[in-house]
Amino acid sequence: MAAALGGAWGYHSCPIVQSSAWLALPYVVPLALVAASWRPSAHRDTRTRGLVLGGAGAWIALVYAHLATFVLYTVALVLWAFQGGG
Repeated sequence: MAAALGGAWGYHSCPIVQSSAWLALPYVVPLALVAASWRPSAHRDTRTRGLVLGGAGAWIALVYAHLATFVLYTVALVLWAFQGGG
Protein backbone atom coordinates (compact mmCIF):
# COMPACT_ATOMS: atom_id res chain seq x y z
CA MET A 1 0.00 0.00 0.00
CA ALA A 2 2.84 2.37 0.87
CA ALA A 3 4.56 1.80 -2.50
CA ALA A 4 1.33 2.41 -4.40
CA LEU A 5 0.61 5.60 -2.47
CA GLY A 6 4.22 6.78 -2.72
CA GLY A 7 4.30 6.06 -6.44
CA ALA A 8 0.97 7.76 -7.06
CA TRP A 9 2.02 10.80 -5.04
CA GLY A 10 5.43 11.00 -6.74
CA TYR A 11 3.97 10.52 -10.22
CA HIS A 12 1.13 12.97 -9.59
CA SER A 13 3.44 15.69 -8.28
CA CYS A 14 5.80 15.28 -11.22
CA PRO A 15 5.56 17.37 -14.42
CA ILE A 16 5.91 14.27 -16.61
CA VAL A 17 2.38 13.09 -15.81
CA GLN A 18 1.24 13.75 -19.36
CA SER A 19 3.99 11.54 -20.79
CA SER A 20 3.64 8.00 -22.05
CA ALA A 21 2.79 5.07 -19.81
CA TRP A 22 6.17 3.31 -20.20
CA LEU A 23 7.63 5.74 -17.65
CA ALA A 24 5.38 4.11 -15.03
CA LEU A 25 6.91 0.67 -15.68
CA PRO A 26 9.71 1.01 -13.09
CA TYR A 27 7.07 1.17 -10.34
CA VAL A 28 6.96 -2.63 -10.68
CA VAL A 29 10.24 -2.96 -8.72
CA PRO A 30 9.06 -1.03 -5.63
CA LEU A 31 5.76 -2.87 -5.74
CA ALA A 32 7.62 -6.19 -5.76
CA LEU A 33 9.75 -5.09 -2.77
CA VAL A 34 6.69 -4.11 -0.78
CA ALA A 35 4.85 -7.29 -1.79
CA ALA A 36 7.84 -9.31 -0.53
CA SER A 37 7.58 -7.51 2.80
CA TRP A 38 3.99 -8.71 3.22
CA ARG A 39 5.12 -12.31 3.57
CA PRO A 40 4.28 -13.50 7.09
CA SER A 41 7.31 -13.58 9.33
CA ALA A 42 7.96 -16.26 11.92
CA HIS A 43 11.34 -15.05 13.15
CA ARG A 44 12.66 -11.73 14.34
CA ASP A 45 15.21 -11.41 11.52
CA THR A 46 12.55 -11.90 8.84
CA ARG A 47 10.45 -9.12 10.39
CA THR A 48 13.40 -6.75 10.09
CA ARG A 49 13.94 -7.83 6.50
CA GLY A 50 10.28 -7.16 5.75
CA LEU A 51 10.48 -3.67 7.23
CA VAL A 52 13.61 -2.89 5.22
CA LEU A 53 12.10 -4.21 1.97
CA GLY A 54 8.86 -2.32 2.50
CA GLY A 55 10.63 0.92 3.40
CA ALA A 56 12.97 0.66 0.43
CA GLY A 57 10.08 -0.05 -1.93
CA ALA A 58 8.07 2.92 -0.67
CA TRP A 59 11.09 5.22 -0.88
CA ILE A 60 11.96 4.10 -4.43
CA ALA A 61 8.37 4.61 -5.56
CA LEU A 62 8.30 8.09 -4.06
CA VAL A 63 11.62 9.21 -5.55
CA TYR A 64 11.37 7.62 -9.02
CA ALA A 65 9.12 10.20 -10.69
CA HIS A 66 11.31 13.10 -9.62
CA LEU A 67 14.47 11.29 -10.65
CA ALA A 68 12.97 10.53 -14.06
CA THR A 69 12.05 14.19 -14.46
CA PHE A 70 15.59 15.28 -13.61
CA VAL A 71 17.09 12.82 -16.11
CA LEU A 72 14.70 13.83 -18.90
CA TYR A 73 15.33 17.54 -18.30
CA THR A 74 19.09 16.95 -18.25
CA VAL A 75 18.96 15.05 -21.54
CA ALA A 76 16.82 17.79 -23.09
CA LEU A 77 19.24 20.49 -21.90
CA VAL A 78 22.27 18.61 -23.25
CA LEU A 79 20.57 18.06 -26.61
CA TRP A 80 19.59 21.72 -26.74
CA ALA A 81 23.20 22.77 -25.96
CA PHE A 82 24.63 20.54 -28.70
CA GLN A 83 22.23 21.99 -31.25
CA GLY A 84 23.61 25.47 -30.69
CA GLY A 85 21.17 26.64 -28.06
CA GLY A 86 18.71 27.96 -30.48
